Amino acid sequence: MRQLIISTILLSFLWSCDSPTKKEKSTESIKATEQTNSDFENYISTLDQIPLPLEANPLGQLPETSKNFDKNAFEKYKHTWTSQPLGIYYQDDKTIGIIDCSIGDWGLVPFLTTYDLKGNKIDSTGFYVKSGQDMGYEAIEHLTFNADRTITVNDTVKRWDFNENETDIIEGSMKMTTGKVEYRVLDNGRIEKK
Repeated sequence: MRQLIISTILLSFLWSCDSPTKKEKSTESIKATEQTNSDFENYISTLDQIPLPLEANPLGQLPETSKNFDKNAFEKYKHTWTSQPLGIYYQDDKTIGIIDCSIGDWGLVPFLTTYDLKGNKIDSTGFYVKSGQDMGYEAIEHLTFNADRTITVNDTVKRWDFNENETDIIEGSMKMTTGKVEYRVLDNGRIEKK
């Protein structure tokens, strides 16, 4: 009986000593979350709103926006392969869409990433799927980012047949196709390909 009482007192003591530590960790966690929120808010305050509609293609120039962006915050929130932000595509009371750019073969390549307002990534995508050039192949895609959160991609693809040795194209064998793909950003921040 004596051992049971001593064990109960000892466990009670250990339990009471452990509780404040958990509260401190909980408080630290809340502070870290608040810091992350303010980090993201500070970051988006350094980005410019992109004028819409925004038209882009691999051979064209994108507007020079968000020149004074927070470089450290960009490293934290950027799309994986990108080197600079273009700016804010849209923002509402639940989500925000940010366009970042990577350096491609022909110029800057835009990527769209959506976040909740705390800075948690919801979705992301790139739009240049066909653009490029190789022997017997040439394609270019034209993007339009619209104010209604739709993105239209129109493409033109040219293909040529090769000679018998496959060392050159056959003149006059070009076949050209065109296509259209549409994306839209849903209310929850997900990017849907139509």
